[in-house]
Amino acid sequence: MSDKKELEQLFKNIGHGLKKFSPGELNKAVSSALKNQSDPTPEIDFVLESVAKHFKISVKALKQQHSRGKLQDAKQIAYCLLHFNLGLSFNYIAKNVFDNWPNSIAIGVNRLKNVDIHIKTDADFKETYDLIESQLLKFITDQNS
Repeated sequence: MSDKKELEQLFKNIGHGLKKFSPGELNKAVSSALKNQSDPTPEIDFVLESVAKHFKISVKALKQQHSRGKLQDAKQIAYCLLHFNLGLSFNYIAKNVFDNWPNSIAIGVNRLKNVDIHIKTDADFKETYDLIESQLLKFITDQNS
């Protein structure tokens, strides 16, 4: 099909979409489809896979919106790795990686900043973070050499 025909079909489909959905809903659906098609950077992918592997969960489970217990710990460790080691902003992590609120990222990052190694859960959290951080740093070093 020629470019002109493709554009005509695109605008026709947009028109059909606007008849069924509001512009905001249509835009959100298109953005979601595009986000799902794009591959994350290798470092982001490595972080998600490493955390999921350590906690014996799937990446899909790691990225789900509601979490408690070990799943919440896993998400918070991933947040910290993405923020501190890859330099990603709260908004980027929230919108492009986890599809949740930036406040969730802030809570996870603050947990690591305020860790008290005399509390067992905090010590375990820090130990797990350090372990996966070393794996990430090795991955980045191997990738750059």
